[in-house]
Order: sequence, then structure tokens, then C-alpha cells
Amino acid sequence: MEVKEKCITKPTAKKSSLSIYFVLIKNGSGKVQINSQQYEVKRGSVLWLFSYHVYHFSEITEEIELISFKLSLNVLMLSALTTQAVDQHMNFFDYWDVPVLTCREQEFPYLAGLFEQALQETEKRDRLSDLSLLAVLYQVIVWFERSARHYWNQEKDSRDAAAKILMYIHFHFREPLTLQETAETFKLSAQTVNRSLKHLTKKTFGEILSEVRINNAIAMLHFEELEVSYIADFVGYQSIPSFNKQFKRLTGYSPTEMRNDKVKKRKENTFRFQNRLSYEIYTYIHQHYQEEITVETAAKYFYSSPAKIDQIVLAEFSMTFNALLEYNRMLFARSLLLSTSKKISEIAEACGYQSIRTFNRNFLTFWGNTPRKYKELLQ
Repeated sequence: MEVKEKCITKPTAKKSSLSIYFVLIKNGSGKVQINSQQYEVKRGSVLWLFSYHVYHFSEITEEIELISFKLSLNVLMLSALTTQAVDQHMNFFDYWDVPVLTCREQEFPYLAGLFEQALQETEKRDRLSDLSLLAVLYQVIVWFERSARHYWNQEKDSRDAAAKILMYIHFHFREPLTLQETAETFKLSAQTVNRSLKHLTKKTFGEILSEVRINNAIAMLHFEELEVSYIADFVGYQSIPSFNKQFKRLTGYSPTEMRNDKVKKRKENTFRFQNRLSYEIYTYIHQHYQEEITVETAAKYFYSSPAKIDQIVLAEFSMTFNALLEYNRMLFARSLLLSTSKKISEIAEACGYQSIRTFNRNFLTFWGNTPRKYKELLQ
């Protein structure tokens, strides 16, 4: 994961990326074109850009200062391969169609604080930086998804056919997609589909499908326990030779060579857990932190022992399961405190605390102030 600050003073060229970006506009205003749709952006605007987005700043009204949060596909791919959380998360994309949202004025300090924290963690780069960055990422996603649920109806009809087809390819690449079948799905001719995609991306349906499949394959190669044959089948190839040929054509390496340490050093450094189970445990905490969970309940969930769970968590995060649980509860408590009007008792309950006294004591220990005082200082 990578976080950067940047100033935009003039319109930029069209681009797309194999990575996923969150972008916060700190200051300035202008317009950004994402696929064929224009969006006005200003202080407090947040962009969520996927690999199926072709975008550029088309107009700069006032110099734009932004912070970008870049993450590679394998960060999300790991969750898809090891937990059921992705099913709940991807349900969101059944109706999400709003790549740009602007926060309310009272939400801006909270969002700016998250991005600034991510920027500081990127500069710090100690053992806990990746964990802290991931925690920030979760909070940004939660804010964006909750906000987007209110607006998706207004934006849904504004995309043209090419943008919808491009998104369709990215969500159905594992299936035996063909140009003709996709055209029939959208009640268009094959020629119209190819022409509209070519106009938007400068690429044909077949070129886009191959790139999407190989991009996902590259992300999966980070997990050495996955056989190349499994990856090929997972991303939609019926033939190993065909997969190897396309992979070599698009990357310059064979899948096996891509896994070679010498080649991987040339590639972008990406966030990765040492142990797959550690990520499952971390995701389990994020899914159940509102409940009365302990290392014992986690051990039952993962068919393991409390000692083994603590051993895995200690090796990955340098803290016990209960300490990691407390760490995440405090992060979410802070988010709720700054971004909602909930009572402190409601926040305590929402974060899994049965006692308001325990919540206040733990908050004071973690953040240095009581919840009430902490909120007053930041207002």
C-alpha cells in the first residue's frame, strides 16, 4: 500500500491502473472524467477508482491538493481467497455506481484525519504500519460504502453502455465470456460493443478481457500455495498453454518466472501477511468486534486452540488476540465518535463493550482522553 500527496495545476492525461485508488481532495476544485462521465470535485470529494475506470482531471478551477491511497489487487484478493467476508463486501457492488462522493463539511476533519494518518504511517514504516494502514483502509471503505448507498440511485442511469460493459467484464471475467454473449446481455450488437469499448479505452473486448484475467492472475501469484493450473482455471482459462501464452505476451514473463524472487523484486512492493490464517483472524475481528468475542471464541471458530490463535497473532502483529481486538475497537470507536452524533453509551455498545465504565477507561488509556473530552478537543 502506498500513500502520497500531490498538487494538480492543469488538466491531466487519461489513464487507468491495475491498482485500486482512494483519493481525497484536500483543497481546490475542478472536474474529473471517469469513463465517459464528468464529476465536479472540491474540498472533501473522495474518489474510489478501480481497474475498470479510465479517468483524468479534465478541468482545474482552483489548484487541487490531494492525498491518494493506492493498494494492489492482492490486498483484496487475499480476503477473497481466505474468508467469506468478500461475499458480504461484494454485495455492495451490485448497486454501487458512484465513483465520486463529497463528504459533508462536518465529516471532512474525520476523513482528512484518516488520510493524514495513512500518509504518516507510510513515512514511518515500522512493524505496525501495515496494520495501521489496513485499519485506515477499512474505515475509508466503510465511510464510502455507507455514503454511496444514499446516492447510487441518482447516479445509476448516468453511465453509458461502454462503462457498464467494462464493469461487467471485471465482475464476470471468470466465466466463459464471449463478445457475442456479452452483446446479447446488453441487447447490443457485437460491433457496437467493440466500437464503444474502443472509444472509451482504445482496446477491444478481447484485449480488455485478457488484461483483466492476467491482472487477477498476477495478484494470485503472490500466494505460493496456489498452483498455476488452479490460477489459470480460476481466472477463466480452460487451457494451461493458452494461459501461459497470454501471460507471457502481456507481462514478458511466464507465471513461474513471475514467482521468481528476482523478478518479484522488480515489481511493486505490496502488503502481505506472513500467515494466511492471521488475515482470517484479523477479518474475523472486523466482522465480530461488536460482539462479545474472546480468544476462546475465535479458537472455536477456527477449530484451533487459544494458545495457537495467540501464537499466530503474536507472530504477525506483535500483540495478543485480545490486544488486537482492543486496538481495532478503539479505532472504530474513534471513527464513530468523530463522524456520528451517537451517544457515548451507544458507541460503547456498538464497539462491543457491555460497560460504559470499561469503555471510558479503555478509551482514556488508548487515546489519552475520555471520549467526551477527545471529541471536544477536535471540534
